[in-house]
Amino acid sequence: MIRLVMYNASSGPDLAALAEVVVGLRPDVMVMTETPGRLGLARIARAAGLRVVERAGKGSTGVAILVNDRTRVLSTDIIPLDGPVGAPARSIAQAIVGVGAERFVTVGLQLGLREEVRLRNAQQVERHLATLDAPVVLAGDLNESPAGPVPTRFSEVLVDAFAAAGKGRGETYPNPDPTSRRDYVFVDRSLAVEQCWVPAATPIGIASRHRPIVVVLDDSTTAAQEE
Repeated sequence: MIRLVMYNASSGPDLAALAEVVVGLRPDVMVMTETPGRLGLARIARAAGLRVVERAGKGSTGVAILVNDRTRVLSTDIIPLDGPVGAPARSIAQAIVGVGAERFVTVGLQLGLREEVRLRNAQQVERHLATLDAPVVLAGDLNESPAGPVPTRFSEVLVDAFAAAGKGRGETYPNPDPTSRRDYVFVDRSLAVEQCWVPAATPIGIASRHRPIVVVLDDSTTAAQEE
C-alpha cells in the first residue's frame, strides 16, 4: 500500500504540533501547502523521517513535496503559474516518484482566492498534465468546494480520491470544526484508491487551520496490469 497525504499547514506556528501530526500520518509521499519556513519544514521532515525533495514559493503560497526512505525520487521540477500583477507568485511543485511497483508524478499546488485566476491556473495545470507520460497524483488546496468549477474540471480527467473511497464527511476547513472540503487528492484512473479519510485525532485540531487528507493506494496495480 502507498500512503499519500495532502496537508495545508496554514497558520501553524506550533511546529511541534505540526510535526506530531505528520509523524502520526506516516506518509510515503506528502504534499504540504502554506508551508512553514525552510528551517521549520526541515524540522518537521526530520521528526517524521521524511526528506523535502521539492519546494516552490514560500509562506501562504509555499508548496512542498516530502517523501520517506522507501520512496524513490526520479526527478523534480517547479512550474510557474500565471497570476495578477502584484499578487504573490504561485507555482506547481512536482516530483516523479516510485513506491513499490508504482511510478507516478506527484503534482502539488495551491490556488488563490480569485475565481478567474483559479480557472486560468486550472487550465494551465491541465495543459501541463497532458504533457506527462506517467500516472498523475494531483494534490492541493483548491479553495473551492467539490461542486466548484476547478474540482469539477479536474474530476473529468482524474479520480477524486475522496469521492471514490472516502469515509466520513471529508471536510478539511476551517479547523477545529471544518464545514468545507477545500483540500483534494486526485489520482490517475490507472491507480486504485483503497481508502481515503480526513483524520481528526489530537493535535490536528490545533496544528493548522486545515485538516489533512490521507489516501491509500494499492501499489500492485501497475504490476498486475503488466503481467
